[in-house]
Amino acid sequence: MTLTNPSRLIRKYADDLGRRLLILNPMADGLIPELNSEGIEVIACSHDYLVQRHLSQLHVTPLHFGCQPQLGDLSRLDAAILVLPQAKALAAHLMQWLASVLPANTPTYLVGDNKGGIKSATKAMSVHFDQVSKFASGAHCQMIAGLSQPVDAPRLVSDHPRVIDTHLGQLPLCALPGVFSQGELDAGTKLLLQHLPPLAGRVLDFGCGAGVIGALIKQRAPQTEVEMVDINAFALACSKATLAASNLDARVYPSDGFSDIEGEFDLIVSNPPFHHAGKQTFATAEHFIAHARRHLKPGGQLVFVANHHLPYGDALQAAFGRVNIIAQDKKFKIYADRRV
Repeated sequence: MTLTNPSRLIRKYADDLGRRLLILNPMADGLIPELNSEGIEVIACSHDYLVQRHLSQLHVTPLHFGCQPQLGDLSRLDAAILVLPQAKALAAHLMQWLASVLPANTPTYLVGDNKGGIKSATKAMSVHFDQVSKFASGAHCQMIAGLSQPVDAPRLVSDHPRVIDTHLGQLPLCALPGVFSQGELDAGTKLLLQHLPPLAGRVLDFGCGAGVIGALIKQRAPQTEVEMVDINAFALACSKATLAASNLDARVYPSDGFSDIEGEFDLIVSNPPFHHAGKQTFATAEHFIAHARRHLKPGGQLVFVANHHLPYGDALQAAFGRVNIIAQDKKFKIYADRRV
């Protein structure tokens, strides 16, 4: 299996890193099975459910999913590796969490693409690690080494979430690194909330992010059965915190597209993502449109917002036999259609 560039660099220097490794934010490739075949034990931790599912299919174990997974005793660990995410706030959060769970002075390696922020990561790593220096380079990537120092784990949510005003009312909204909107109400979601249909029955908030759509629907229509899904563990934690801040109850769980979603809904609503791991992709939203109709009850409605430039017309035409735009402004369009 072809390895991504960060994995290629890790693979090249694996023999120098030790026989018992922790890899945080691994790539969705075959690196870990290759290391296992060489007798290297790996504990893998991911906050990306797409990566989690890929590694599960490769029978990677132990494999943890979440923002701050419980890893148990790490005293036998030889080294830890963090594959650097592009979002600086998320990278800083993961570095602090990693330092907080590692025994003091554990060799730790930060690996990233030359165009993904690794060149400026030495300063950020030095906040929680000692003796930070460049260790290796190759495959258009760099590897930075340091020794972990005892620190407190970063807090996941603030005691004082920001209150936002929306068409449906006010909502305390929590924020976490790497979660879309970062505690603000984005313009696309604001337009979407202004054009929701009557709320009843079973509702799915697809790609829930910080939880604003699902939480507001539950707040406005308590009788609804709201489910909220995302691939990002930080988004799921953020949505749960947003719900808790208003004493609202909804089911929040990970799903890669519709992989873990069961049954049919009266309403599916979304501000669907068109980025993954910092790269623009239309695959998630196109898959969402194609499968949404199958998860609508007869008469059930799909409503979502998208930027004007995003090419979703063909996917809508294939799934619903038409393209129905119910509202738009200078930047966004609101698409809506029913299963008939």
